[in-house]
Amino acid sequence: MRARTAIATGLGLTLGLVVLVGAALAASNTYRSGPVTATFSIKTTRPNCKQFDPVTVTVRYNGKLTNAAAYYQFLYNGQVVNTQQVFNGTRRNPRNVLYHFYGSFYDSTFGPFGALSVGHRILARAVVEVGRYRAYPGLYVTPVNARGCPAK
Repeated sequence: MRARTAIATGLGLTLGLVVLVGAALAASNTYRSGPVTATFSIKTTRPNCKQFDPVTVTVRYNGKLTNAAAYYQFLYNGQVVNTQQVFNGTRRNPRNVLYHFYGSFYDSTFGPFGALSVGHRILARAVVEVGRYRAYPGLYVTPVNARGCPAK
């Protein structure tokens, strides 16, 4: 009976460590602009160049969830090299217009970055607008090579 308990305890510790390591791979950044606080979270800062890498954006006004609008910008060496709408070309945003949301959204269609971005440090950020306030939460990502990356 004690052997089963020890094995179960060991398995529980191992699963706990795996969860902690998985959580450590996720990254987030918070940006504050006046009463607006916006957070940008991404699964990994070293995404595969040909796969989607989900992101979560959350916005608060004076600590409470609020209505906002958002789009993405990609910067290389401090210069904006690309701007994209949230849910670009999907059923949630088929006309590729400024995306309006309440509180937060989870975008599973973020990426892929393409073969030309492999090995380059890119600032991927969300531009979140609440009234006259604008917040720029983002993270540096370095796409990694994978076989068959499309050239974008």
